[in-house]
Amino acid sequence: MNKDSAAWLALRIIGLLALGRAFLSLLSGVVETFNVWKLYGATVEAMASLTQRLILQAWVGIGIALMQCIFFAVVAFYFLRRGRAVHKLLMHESA
Repeated sequence: MNKDSAAWLALRIIGLLALGRAFLSLLSGVVETFNVWKLYGATVEAMASLTQRLILQAWVGIGIALMQCIFFAVVAFYFLRRGRAVHKLLMHESA
């Protein structure tokens, strides 16, 4: 295995790891969505303040999970399909 193929292999591995992280973020978003759905169904008067805070935290969690999913999906796409700029950096040899 030469340096060129090792660099491409490293880029593909990074892409697969980013793709896995994107799926985990998507799963986290689904779980948070389920939490919001369950919390809107909770109607305990004594716990209304706590419920509202938990609903807000769940919405923030959905937003964070969505942003992470998009970011890691873009990173995975770049490393799996393109990656030329990073490959050039890996292949650069100083004089």
